[in-house]
Amino acid sequence: MDAGYATDHVVSPFIEGLQDKAGPLLFQFPPLSVDAVGGPQRFAERLYAFLDALPRGPLYAVELRNQELFTSFYIDALIAADAVHCFNVHPAMPPIDEQFDAAKTAAAKALIVRWMLHPSHRYEAARQRYEPFDRLIDEDPENRQAIARMCLDAAVSERPAVIIVNNKAEGSSPLTIQKLTETLVHMQ
Repeated sequence: MDAGYATDHVVSPFIEGLQDKAGPLLFQFPPLSVDAVGGPQRFAERLYAFLDALPRGPLYAVELRNQELFTSFYIDALIAADAVHCFNVHPAMPPIDEQFDAAKTAAAKALIVRWMLHPSHRYEAARQRYEPFDRLIDEDPENRQAIARMCLDAAVSERPAVIIVNNKAEGSSPLTIQKLTETLVHMQ
C-alpha cells in the first residue's frame, strides 16, 4: 500500500484519462496472509493511511478476498477515509447479504458490487465448466435476489450503483445481467 506509487501510476492517469467520466476506482486485495499484514486491526490502519494519502476526487472502493480482514476495523477505516466497500460474491468472503448488513454504512456514497464466482466453484473450475460462456449453467437466485435488494436500497437512497458481473458467476455475464434486471423489475 504505497500511496505515492498508486498516485503516480494509477490515480493520476485515471483522473487525467477519464476526467469527469471516471467512475469508482477499485483497489482489489487478493488473498493475503493475515499474519503478514499484521492482523485485521493493523491491516485496517494501513489501509486508512493509504486511502487518506491518495488525491481527493475519485470515489475509492476496496474489495477484499479475506473474510478475516472484513472486520469493524476495516469498515471504520473505509468510512474515515471516505471510501466504500466493494461487496463481492466470492467463496473466500462472507455471503453478500451478510457483507451488506455489516458494511452498509461503508456504502453510503455508492453501491459497488462484483459478482465474481458461483459460491460452489473456484475460478479455474468455473471457467472450465462455463466455457464458452454463452448460457446460464448454475443459476444463483439467492445472490441475484440479494444484489437486487441492494440495488433497490441504493435507488431509494439515491446512491449510484455499479454492478460488475463475471462469466464465472452463473455461466454468462450478459445473461446474468439480464436476469438481474428482470428480478429488479419484478421487485418494484
